[in-house]
Amino acid sequence: MTISDRNVPIMLYRALIKTHHMTSRKKIQAITKSAKQHSCSVLLKTGKPPGVMIAEGTEDALRQWVEGVKRLRYKDYRLLRLEAVTSGQWITTPGNVEEFGAMKDLSAHLEECQVWEWWAEHMGFTNAER
Repeated sequence: MTISDRNVPIMLYRALIKTHHMTSRKKIQAITKSAKQHSCSVLLKTGKPPGVMIAEGTEDALRQWVEGVKRLRYKDYRLLRLEAVTSGQWITTPGNVEEFGAMKDLSAHLEECQVWEWWAEHMGFTNAER
């Protein structure tokens, strides 16, 4: 489903968070619970460094979700981007969380969702790293 296919016109926001790593199942469960509570779509790259979170939702819901993640006190927590999105596809169903154990798997999913270039730019990757 593309962003413009929504029945109700909303402004979608997308956030990109980078951490040192994401291995705590307790923290991942808290992220999942918050995503469901705020109807945010979330992708996680877990396991060895770096930890990556990409989330989408309405502005208020996404800001609340981001604040919840910040309170988890991840090592090297960095909110790299939080901005309005006008095109592309939803990264996953709202309220759903998808986990990836490898960067290449996350990258492939982001290509399918037409979000790869946005993600690569804000992660600081070059075209050669594709």
